[in-house]
Amino acid sequence: MRLNKRCKKMDWAFFKKDLQYIFLNQIVSSIPSWTIRNFFYKCSGMKIGPKARIGINTVIISPKGITIGCRSVINDHCVLDGSGGITIKNDVSISAFTKIYSCTHKTDSDFFEYITNPIIIKNNVWIAANAMILDGSILNEFSVIGANSCFKGVAEKGGIYYGNPAILRKKRMLDKEYKIDFEPHFR
Repeated sequence: MRLNKRCKKMDWAFFKKDLQYIFLNQIVSSIPSWTIRNFFYKCSGMKIGPKARIGINTVIISPKGITIGCRSVINDHCVLDGSGGITIKNDVSISAFTKIYSCTHKTDSDFFEYITNPIIIKNNVWIAANAMILDGSILNEFSVIGANSCFKGVAEKGGIYYGNPAILRKKRMLDKEYKIDFEPHFR
């Protein structure tokens, strides 16, 4: 009898999580007003700093695990999976169609074990269009991940990485932080 009650509680938790997913990604993400989307994302537990933006049609998974700093911009059609935690610091630019996954499965597990590893993206990082950032990655200040690249690991400060897998190609010549100024009325 106890097992049945416990299973029903677990099913209710999954049901609520599924409803939140549908609400955020089928309704909220397509609202053409950042002010309204911001309100719902914050109500769902996401931490969003002043002047930060998440573009229209971005998929949000496990919003309580996502923190976005001041003036950071996540452009349209991205995927943010906060299951293991995603911390995006200040003045980060994440281009359209980028995917950030803080979870995976163990390849040698006989029951397809699900694991999570936090991702940290530090100040003034630029992630170009259609890149993928995998669980456990740390992108240090001023680093760049090129378009269509797949990155897993620790990006050195100012390192420019591209390819699949993304590897260090050259250095970004910046010595002071900049502030992103991007405030469209819609999108």
